[in-house]
Amino acid sequence: MLDNSRKWQPEPDWATASLQGPTIQVRTVVGVQRLVSGDLDRFRADHAFGEDVGGLGEAVGERYTVRLARDRLLAVGLAASELSDGWHPEGYAVTSVSSAMRILEMRGAGLRDLLARATTIDPDNPGPSASMLFCGITSIVYFHADGPALRVHVDRGLAAYVWAWLECQPPFSAESRER
Repeated sequence: MLDNSRKWQPEPDWATASLQGPTIQVRTVVGVQRLVSGDLDRFRADHAFGEDVGGLGEAVGERYTVRLARDRLLAVGLAASELSDGWHPEGYAVTSVSSAMRILEMRGAGLRDLLARATTIDPDNPGPSASMLFCGITSIVYFHADGPALRVHVDRGLAAYVWAWLECQPPFSAESRER
C-alpha cells in the first residue's frame, strides 16, 4: 500500500516551537478565540469591547476584537464562562474556534520584509478586514501592541505548512532553527 505520510515533515511541537533569525523571531501563542456574527455593535456594547482592529491594525491588551467582515469578528480573550456558544437573543451568534485556529506571533525588525513576501497587501493601506491571504492561506493578520508583534491566526490543519514556509524564508537559516 502506498504510504504518502513519508512525504510530509512532522508537525512541530507547538508548545516549544520557535524560529530565531537575525531580524525576526516566531513562536506560537495560546489564546481564547471566539467567532461572532450578527449585530456586532450590540455584542461589543454587551461585553465592553472597544473598536475592532482591522487589517494590520494594532490590538492592545488580552481582550480585543478583530474585524473579519461586515457582520463578523474574532473576539480574543472572551472566555466561555462569560458567554456561551450559540445564538443570543440580542442579535448575534458566538462560536468557539480556539481549537480550530493556531496563533503564530512574529517579532523583530524584519516584519515589513516578511509581510512583503507573505502578502500582496499594501502595509500602509491594508483595509478594514484583518482576513487576508498570508503565505497563500486565508488567515487573520494584525499587530499586537505587546512588542509590537505581528499575529497570524491560521487554521490548525494548515499551520504546519505556514511554519514550513516561514522556515524557508531568508531570515532563518538551518543553524538557527529550534523545534
